[in-house]
Amino acid sequence: MQMAAKVIKLDLDYSCDASHAYQQQRHYVSPWQGESTEHFAKRLLAYLSLYEHHPSFAKAESYGKLPDLYIQDSQQHFALWCQLELIPEKRLQRASHLADALLLVLNEQETDKARHSVQPANQRIFTLTHSKLDAFCLMLKSHMHLSVWREDPLLSITDGEYLLQLNLSALIENPH
Repeated sequence: MQMAAKVIKLDLDYSCDASHAYQQQRHYVSPWQGESTEHFAKRLLAYLSLYEHHPSFAKAESYGKLPDLYIQDSQQHFALWCQLELIPEKRLQRASHLADALLLVLNEQETDKARHSVQPANQRIFTLTHSKLDAFCLMLKSHMHLSVWREDPLLSITDGEYLLQLNLSALIENPH
């Protein structure tokens, strides 16, 4: 299913006791043209999981040459390259060389395929199950108010009606 809204207004309350991060911010996020609800939800979940590192969204018209999400240092070097689906091995190797860390945010089937292929040394895989993705899709609205709190390794997200907890162990430590 494709996203119907052109722009999502996200009022975000974020807190993490360990890093003393307590923020309230408003974000405007646009689904890419033709982007599925599930892919958009995966983008938002990856963004929220990496929130304290100030990730950026790539533009939809990058046609896969840029990551879906990324973190750059002051010299515009990619500290983190994040893809939300499997990409061809040649592009995977390119991303691995261009970034300090390569993060793949995949579903269960994609994770199985990725584990049976050649993996660059700086690659990590974060698996989002269909049930977690479906649960987050229930929170998607044109104006969202999310409360997010992080107590490593858990990230808890609520919209006041639904609660979703993600185990971020794969993002915190290298699973290889």
